Amino acid sequence: MRPSVLLTAAALLAATLSAQSPAWAHDEHGKLAAQESPRSEDPSMRGAYGGPIMLQDQTGKTVTDEDYRGKFLLISFGYTHCGDICPTMLQSTAKVMDLLGDKAKELQPIFITLDPQRDTPQVLRDYVSAFHPGIVGLTGPEPYVASAARKYRIKYEKVPGVGNDYSIDHSAVLFLMGPDGAFMERFAYSMTPEDMTKRITKRINETPKPDSAK
Repeated sequence: MRPSVLLTAAALLAATLSAQSPAWAHDEHGKLAAQESPRSEDPSMRGAYGGPIMLQDQTGKTVTDEDYRGKFLLISFGYTHCGDICPTMLQSTAKVMDLLGDKAKELQPIFITLDPQRDTPQVLRDYVSAFHPGIVGLTGPEPYVASAARKYRIKYEKVPGVGNDYSIDHSAVLFLMGPDGAFMERFAYSMTPEDMTKRITKRINETPKPDSAK
């Protein structure tokens, strides 16, 4: 993203977040995607997922992807009213953190909501902390959430329910991003925590540390 565009985006976000009653749009992005391939080893896929994002964490702080440089990221998308897919992904994420042991300090799990209308920072804080204290929840104005979803090729669609209720169909996949922000692998939500942990541990062990050249 060019500096001028980033500054404009930052100014827009600041103005939106400062409003007491922000306007939330509902942007639809197609049908529920088919389950993703468990992982990708193709070097040409490095830029296929990810990119600059700007959202709010569960404390209300504005963050960008740059704030997480230096750590591996395990990113998933969903929403707090999700029936079973999102809890499954977050339970798996929590188990991965436990299985990683000391290496867990090198991994930052992130859950990005697709339902910013209902998922305020406080709602996300209560939700993700119920799974694991290390999980960060991100929300924000709908255009910024939609932008993040597009950059990770997440498809989602709001499905009307009874009265004002609704659910959201969405892609169910977790992304492993490297310390430099580049895409490494993607995991189907049904992959076992044990298998994910093996893949993540391998990536951590094979990735040169910043001081390795000294």
